[in-house]
Amino acid sequence: MKLQSGLVILKESLHTMSSGEHKIAQYILDNPQQLMELNISELASQCGGSPAGIVRLCKRLNMKGYNELKLRVAMDLSREKDRSGVSALKKDLPLEQLQSTIIENHIQALRSIETVLDIPALEEAAKIILKSRRIDIYGLGASGIVAQDLYQKLCRLGLGGFYVADSHMQITSSCSLTPRDTVIAISYSGETAEVIKAVQQARENGAATISLTRYGANTLEEMCTVNLFTPMNESLIREAAMTSRIAQLTVIDILFSRITAGNPERFRVNLDRSRQALIGEKID
Repeated sequence: MKLQSGLVILKESLHTMSSGEHKIAQYILDNPQQLMELNISELASQCGGSPAGIVRLCKRLNMKGYNELKLRVAMDLSREKDRSGVSALKKDLPLEQLQSTIIENHIQALRSIETVLDIPALEEAAKIILKSRRIDIYGLGASGIVAQDLYQKLCRLGLGGFYVADSHMQITSSCSLTPRDTVIAISYSGETAEVIKAVQQARENGAATISLTRYGANTLEEMCTVNLFTPMNESLIREAAMTSRIAQLTVIDILFSRITAGNPERFRVNLDRSRQALIGEKID
């Protein structure tokens, strides 16, 4: 089984920690190289914590102990030792460096998906979608682009997807949902007011609710019954929705593939028909 990233789990679990655990975790995030040289007592001394507190932190992160935490961080350091970490929008960045920075940031975002995407939740989302009468998709701005991609995929499968970019129409649509229907709400921040309002209305009508949002506590995650997470690779005040959009689109691809794999013969007919209509190619 592939070990999940220690640094990503630490960063994205900070909001769940006690003040003592938070202090230990933040020290590790700020000094990952030093961690490799410290035993548990030395780490406790350096960060002002205690060995017992470090053990509790490891348990919170579902790790067997301090050695596993060090192993995961060591693997992170090995994978990321060449990563520049330079902002893609830094002034006067040479084009070659700009290119490599954006590509590396996207690669890191994709690698981090495995650390936060809950496979049982993904399975549950696919089951809910397959049995739904109608599937409303909500998202605005950059998340609206992802919503549009999901809508296109559901249409190709012949499922009852519905998406409109206007936020008022999303809220209006949510008012007509029933317990036979499902909402898929997409918001990186998890705090988009219009999306939250539409989800709240859908919940009141008994519809199933699925979120696609960043890992960590946010309003949308708390409101939905099934949550699909993406890594928190960008700040909430972003230069542009780059790595977050790539991560969201990748999760949509995974979900689409899981839905299709559940009944490939059923969906092959619809996929072939749409392809023939678009490009006029006969598929045997």
